Amino acid sequence: MTTVGTVFLIIGLVFTGLGLAGTLMAAPDAAGFAGALSQNRNLFLLVGVIVLIVVAYRALYRRSTVQRRHAMSSAMRYIVLIAVGILMVYPLLWMLGATFKDNVEIFTSIGLIPKHPTLEGYRAAMNNYGGDINIWSAMLNTYKYVIPRVIFTVVSSTITAYGFGRFKFRGRNFLFAVLMSTLFLPQVVLNIPQYLMYSKFGWVDSPWYLALIVPSMFAQETYFVYMLIQFMRGIPRDLDEAAKIDGCNIMQTLVLVLVPMLWPAMVSAALFQFMWSSNDFMGPLLYVKTPSNYPATLFVRLSMDGDSGFNWNRVLAISLISIIPSLAVFFMAQSQFMDGITAGAVKG
Repeated sequence: MTTVGTVFLIIGLVFTGLGLAGTLMAAPDAAGFAGALSQNRNLFLLVGVIVLIVVAYRALYRRSTVQRRHAMSSAMRYIVLIAVGILMVYPLLWMLGATFKDNVEIFTSIGLIPKHPTLEGYRAAMNNYGGDINIWSAMLNTYKYVIPRVIFTVVSSTITAYGFGRFKFRGRNFLFAVLMSTLFLPQVVLNIPQYLMYSKFGWVDSPWYLALIVPSMFAQETYFVYMLIQFMRGIPRDLDEAAKIDGCNIMQTLVLVLVPMLWPAMVSAALFQFMWSSNDFMGPLLYVKTPSNYPATLFVRLSMDGDSGFNWNRVLAISLISIIPSLAVFFMAQSQFMDGITAGAVKG
């Protein structure tokens, strides 16, 4: 074993020893270093085990044949991917399990399976808060503006990207630079002037959610415009010329020729906008005043203010119900989403 391997072996043994030693003492009864050791025993044990596994893997890898090295590399990649996947999915699974727990078990256990299952959280989630609104009407209100916003965003971003990506006109470079500069402008800077402007237009607290829908008609999401422009640069211009020879005008070329090839990128933009709009809290908070028009994001917060000493299983149940449509849409369009993310990096 090399010097570096020996050092890491010692480090792994030390951390593993600290983790095991920390389990032998109670944190309330320990003091100083012993108390810190007891409180962080799981972290020490995890780091120690990981370091020892890496050291053992490297030692076996150096002494293996080529075929065995390939098998070991593949196995390690899958192990790492599975571990990262479990780490990423665990909070969602815990949230699902916590909807069937009471407050005491939620704050005293990190296990996925509840010891004393209860449906009280889901029963309470169906209650009305704010008088005439419940979780179902709140979700309906959410998609009243989310779906039009997604459609208008994709259409306006595609048309804008078509103009910048396929045509040369006076001031094009300057306008494109201005467009890209808006990527660096925080939304919080725009909240006050936008609120004042929308108030004068009469859009605040509109039952049609005009303050949330109308701006999406003008390609306000610069990121999507830039993504579609980059994707469009990979489409040969010969297709435009062939469509022109066949008698297509500018819009027919876009709709009949470019849109089918842009479809994966457009689906990606639609998914991003769908998830961002569904999770948006600040926009509805500023522009929706009537409780009966509240979307799901505001309803979750409203349910937490419904009474004192609320049950967290109710809040988690409401949150889980509100994100199910987003998860369903993402998994249904997952293949198109991955094509849209990766295809823009490939030059044809």
